[in-house]
Amino acid sequence: MGFAARLALCCALGLFPLGAARAAEPAHLLARMRAASGPVWRTHLRSVSRLTIDGETTTIQSDALGVRFITRECNGALCPGTYFDGHRLYSININGTTLPRSTLPETYLRGIRTVSSLAFLSRDFTAGGGSIEDAGTATISGARYRVLVVSDTDAVPMQVFVDPATALVRYMRDIDGDGTFEYRHYQRLDGGITLPSLVLHNDTVLERYDQREASPAPFVVPHGLTVTFAGAAVRVPTDPGKAVPVFPCTIAGVAVRCLLDTGNSGLSMSQGLAERLKAPSVGAYSVAGLGRYVTDVVRTGPLEIGNARFPDADYVVLHDISHYGYDVVLGADVLAATTIEIDPVSHTLWLGASAPNNAISVPMAFEDFIPVVNVELGELQAHLAVDTGDESNINLSYDFYQQHPTLFHATEQRSVSGIGGNSVELIGRIPSVTIGSYRTSQQRIGTTESLRGTAYGHLGAAFFSQFKIILDYENGHLGLIPGSPTTP
Repeated sequence: MGFAARLALCCALGLFPLGAARAAEPAHLLARMRAASGPVWRTHLRSVSRLTIDGETTTIQSDALGVRFITRECNGALCPGTYFDGHRLYSININGTTLPRSTLPETYLRGIRTVSSLAFLSRDFTAGGGSIEDAGTATISGARYRVLVVSDTDAVPMQVFVDPATALVRYMRDIDGDGTFEYRHYQRLDGGITLPSLVLHNDTVLERYDQREASPAPFVVPHGLTVTFAGAAVRVPTDPGKAVPVFPCTIAGVAVRCLLDTGNSGLSMSQGLAERLKAPSVGAYSVAGLGRYVTDVVRTGPLEIGNARFPDADYVVLHDISHYGYDVVLGADVLAATTIEIDPVSHTLWLGASAPNNAISVPMAFEDFIPVVNVELGELQAHLAVDTGDESNINLSYDFYQQHPTLFHATEQRSVSGIGGNSVELIGRIPSVTIGSYRTSQQRIGTTESLRGTAYGHLGAAFFSQFKIILDYENGHLGLIPGSPTTP
């Protein structure tokens, strides 16, 4: 996790010598701290701050309640960001779709939030498994501070330095920390809470709050698009002449062809369709594929696929997709809203599918909203993106191939095109590939010279044509049922 993401809501670390005195939970000091700060840990806080990292300043909008928080960096109406649920950190895209950055708990971030939200002052903290120890005193720049060690379940323990005169937190550090963070300029807010308006990191301004308020509104967990079905879910026919899943759909009442692309972090449409719909621009976005360019984002909809309906949403305008035979690319926003089955044998797509018991279950993680799975290429472990919008079988990033040039011997090459540019793909065969409990042999494999994509490369539509696949983003599972009559 990046430095800015960890510190977006005021952490405070420092390395200072501790006094020798230790005692049980310092009840009197904690009572004074509750009275001085007010019930910060149970207050819904809304803030606007300027976060400065490596000399660059970003305006951050944030919501916080206890250890949970949401941060958003807005560019006009587009506000992607992050969400921390108290255990895991999630990315939020421009349509609000929220997917985990990792399957592992963020113990460091939970430790920071336990202190910065003053959750450890809640009377329920120790009953829930937390602990507070008196670690004596420490002198910093000639001033004496009380020191507490705060620990919680799945959290890195933190040392907290309290000003004995005000009973407010002045510094904080993790046990092995090497940076100094400091709270300054405490202000009393409506709702009877007191919070700092300035945070320093190693004597340099890190975060300055321009607005901070206690909100009476409920804290709302971010979520993406909500799909509704008119009756039971139905199967949608896909184009049997396409390796990738292309199918009929409508958007804003206009019949078009859509591609279901797990390699797309949101929603996209062609420039021609955006102009035809007269869809209003709501911001700009940088897209990357084989190249990179900046383009518009438009808002339009609703989207209908069979009897499934999605509300209006933001679509990134792509300049170069119409000639591929579709005008809309559906990625994470649709895939995160419902479980989807793709059947290459019957050439159908099923939204609202349920995973059958006989499916091979493969855990999926997410990188920038793209699902990633563990695969064995021969004896080599590799993390590859699941990319139903890529016609290739296995397509490695060129950097990864250069690190492992003996994976396969290139016997041919071809020109390829994609978002933002063209390139050359080197192609060969690999003796064996294992995904989940399934092992297959003599798979077609390639590498594209300008591909710097997600993970170490992609498993494309040709590879998945060997299976009926079930994509369950909510639970992070890819289901595979072997059965295609052809092997790439």
